[in-house]
Amino acid sequence: MESAIKILECGSLLSPVRARNMTALQLQKESRNAAKDLSTGFTPGVRFFFRYEELIRHPDATFEGVLPLKVKNEVALKDWVYAIVALSEYRGELAPHVLDELTGKMYFIDHDCEDIWAWSEKVYEFVRTLTD
Repeated sequence: MESAIKILECGSLLSPVRARNMTALQLQKESRNAAKDLSTGFTPGVRFFFRYEELIRHPDATFEGVLPLKVKNEVALKDWVYAIVALSEYRGELAPHVLDELTGKMYFIDHDCEDIWAWSEKVYEFVRTLTD
C-alpha cells in the first residue's frame, strides 16, 4: 500500500535506481526478494495496466532479450497507463492520493477470489471489458 500511494502521488513508475535512489551496482548486491505467498489467503495490491502496442513507443523503451519490453528511468502514468486496479476496500485509503489526470483510469473491484490465479483472471477480464 505504501508503494502504491507513492506511485499514485508522484504519477510515475520509476526505475528501481530512481525509486530507491541507489546505483544499479548497489541494487545488484541486495538480497532483496519480492516473492510473496501466492497461496490461499493472498491479499492483492494495486495493478497497473499498459497497452503493449503503445508502450513500445515510449522514448526510453528498450528490448534487452530477457523481458518483452523494458522502459528505462520512468513511465509517466498520465501518458501511458491504461488502467489502475485495486481492491474496493482500499478506495478510502488510495483515492485521496490519485492525481486528477488519473481518476478516470482508477478502478476498484471486490476481492472474492481464492488465490492469486483467480484474482489475476478476474482483474484481467475486468480490464479487457474497458473501452477508451
